[in-house]
Amino acid sequence: MITSKGGIFPTSCPVAYVTNGNRLQPYADSLRGFRDEVQNTTAGRTFMTTFNSWYYSWAPSLAYSAATSPWVFKTVQVGVVPLLGILYASYYSYNLIAPFNAEAGAITAGIVAASLIGMAYLAPVAYIARRIIRRHSQLTISKLTAGPSAVWFAASIALCVASYVTASGGLLAVATSSIVLSTLSLGGIVGARALAYVQLPFANLATMPLLFRRYARTLP
Repeated sequence: MITSKGGIFPTSCPVAYVTNGNRLQPYADSLRGFRDEVQNTTAGRTFMTTFNSWYYSWAPSLAYSAATSPWVFKTVQVGVVPLLGILYASYYSYNLIAPFNAEAGAITAGIVAASLIGMAYLAPVAYIARRIIRRHSQLTISKLTAGPSAVWFAASIALCVASYVTASGGLLAVATSSIVLSTLSLGGIVGARALAYVQLPFANLATMPLLFRRYARTLP
């Protein structure tokens, strides 16, 4: 339970809080059905158990901050918008594969979501940090390479196959988490390299607060 200006709102999920009662709510509500459907698969249920243990170790604190600070609320709300789009892409990928094999559909959905999250959230941070370090430090940052992450991803897929062959729930939990983490890494590296290639102007830190304020005004 967290306290907001409107009273008591019974949620420990910041995504649910910042989408409640505005234009984003229908999209968030429809995705809950997708979450429940994925959890009917062994891979989805196993991963979500691990994910929820991690997510709810810090999410209630962020939800409380969003309820008590307008700036935190708006920041989280702005950050959630790309996430909703990513989860819809994951949803459509699941619907494409699930009619043939629900387990493969759940794993595909996880790969799509993790890769896009890496590109949308990790890549800009990695790119900006790399530019700052190269400009203001004597440290040498080598070119980002996706090779190790690709090997990690391939090993995770092999581990996932082994977990199904051996019917090992513990091994599947490790495998699904490893698939997501390796895909996040791949998405972040590929995205950062793409930003370096196109040299997008948003990488100028001086313009980022202005872009954030303009984007925030478009939200409810």
